[in-house]
Amino acid sequence: MNYQQKMKNLSVAMVQIAIANEPMENAAAFLAAAQKAAAKGANIIVGSEMMLTHYVSSDRYEDDDFIDEMVTAAEYIVAESVSIDAVLIFGGVGLDPDPAKVGEDGRRRKYNAAFVAQGGELVENGTDLPFMIKTLLPNYRIFDDTRHFFDQRKIAAERGVSVESLLQPFPVKVGSGMYHLGVMLCEDMWDGDYAIKPARQLKENGAEILINLSASNWSWRKNQKRDQVVSRICRENGLWFVYVNNVGVQNNGKNFITFDGSSTIYNPQGKIVSLVERYQEEVKVARLDETMSPQIRPEPPDIAQLYKAIEVATYGFLDTLPASAKEKVVIGVSGGMDSALSVAFFARLLGSDRVVAVNVPYRDFNSTETKDDAKELCRRLGVSYRVIPIDAIVDATGNATGVKVGSLQHKTAQAIARMTILASVAGQENGFFTSNANWSEIAFGYGTLNGDLRGVFAPWMNCLKQDVYRLGNYLNQELYRREVIPQSIIDRQPMDELVGVGSAERGDPFDYGNVLENGYHDQMVRAVVAFRRSAEWFVEQYLKGTLERELQLPAGKLNTLFTSAEDWLEDLERCFVLIHNAVFKRVQSVPGPLVDKRSFGWDYRESVLSFVKTQRYQALVRQLRKDMVSVA
Repeated sequence: MNYQQKMKNLSVAMVQIAIANEPMENAAAFLAAAQKAAAKGANIIVGSEMMLTHYVSSDRYEDDDFIDEMVTAAEYIVAESVSIDAVLIFGGVGLDPDPAKVGEDGRRRKYNAAFVAQGGELVENGTDLPFMIKTLLPNYRIFDDTRHFFDQRKIAAERGVSVESLLQPFPVKVGSGMYHLGVMLCEDMWDGDYAIKPARQLKENGAEILINLSASNWSWRKNQKRDQVVSRICRENGLWFVYVNNVGVQNNGKNFITFDGSSTIYNPQGKIVSLVERYQEEVKVARLDETMSPQIRPEPPDIAQLYKAIEVATYGFLDTLPASAKEKVVIGVSGGMDSALSVAFFARLLGSDRVVAVNVPYRDFNSTETKDDAKELCRRLGVSYRVIPIDAIVDATGNATGVKVGSLQHKTAQAIARMTILASVAGQENGFFTSNANWSEIAFGYGTLNGDLRGVFAPWMNCLKQDVYRLGNYLNQELYRREVIPQSIIDRQPMDELVGVGSAERGDPFDYGNVLENGYHDQMVRAVVAFRRSAEWFVEQYLKGTLERELQLPAGKLNTLFTSAEDWLEDLERCFVLIHNAVFKRVQSVPGPLVDKRSFGWDYRESVLSFVKTQRYQALVRQLRKDMVSVA
């Protein structure tokens, strides 16, 4: 029997489920799914990585009693597998059988592990441990595996053997045949930057199929990248590849992280032949038949995917709230775009009857135009609209402290008063109030720490100002299919209305994008945070004349913003100083969705440090000024 004929005897089930907080609840959910899969003819049933609790569990992994609960849940699945005529593969925490062995943190040694169970017992692969251990532990972004888990490389070094010798497939009997399953965990397939290549080694050690258990969060175009990586692995090794991911939301206290599932089976040529719908709990069974027709992964527009990720993350946040704080959402509505988006978003998410919009004007500082737009927005959405002036609070603060109208401190007093009102209304309504701050404002520190940067949840914390406009346009055109956010709000330039009637006064000194065109300062934020571009990089690109192209700006954009190279340089240094000076605000920030390649919170980790002009930066600036003189 050749390879393809042999593999036709395998029916693989991808169990794509949302992961709950409690290990035994997850174990029961997986077993229920496994029973359904077996009834559909599956003989290999695969769950996801760290399936018995949230993968992003932070230092809960140091709680020995909780770890024992995870071990108990794993043992329960193994015991129950006796009644399921299939091989069960699932992820969880593995404890070293030798209780005397400890990790590098001095605690009992733990592994990010995959278990293979059949007939009420664990299947072993000839190594000393009764499970597969994750070989490549990510230690970047929100991932911190090395903080808690021991990996294959450390075991190999400790034993004086090669890592390759530990990457052994699991032999299982299916029907009358034996199959060797090459089991991996998430990062083990993202081997491009590692010396160890787990997929290749599993094949060399006899694996006939590669099975990857993942807990892989959604981010921009990650599925396309994963398809490229897996396709290469399949072509290089000539094996079927099964990828199983979870769905739902997990959080690290700062970032609410969405998992889109998108579990997939690839044939030996790297073509997609079976797909599970993104964000849906589903058990899908597929026979590994070479004649299966290739499929194209459906890819909605970027803005639709962004909206969906924020929606899922927000539902996940709402699930964390006590019942006494989730009846209503209270939103400070100003007539500006950020708050308008929040009102439209939550009205669709929760229903208009659960949204309370509050306009909090001070004297005549808020223009008739913005107040009318805020009221009209709420009328169109059927949302409760209230006007609660803050004159008395702000004036009392000024009288008590001597703060003068028009001063920075007076602006701060207004912002704090607004937050106080929103918090009070939220308490009365058994609800929570939002922070409407966007990623650009948070990056530059353009907000008051105990004012507009406060709230319980910040839905746009990882959205550039341009994203806010694009999301508003998407809600109008695609979801509501009518203009719920008035065009006058979309067209209005940003303003804060803290120093007088603000209908014609710009509130901040930044160039944001719009629905159709990128803005310079928006793209600066993404370059710095998501792609870790330095001030040196900006000057270097400017010298080369490639900065606009690199930031995907319209040709000539910089000339419209800056009168000279010196003017541009002054703005660059201003912005980098603002970004560094705002760290103290961000470390106290409100949690929100993680939806870009990087986000503030526990994804992009910062210390309160000032901007450093390195020797290289100073040399580049000298070159820039030299070029300016030669041109003059």
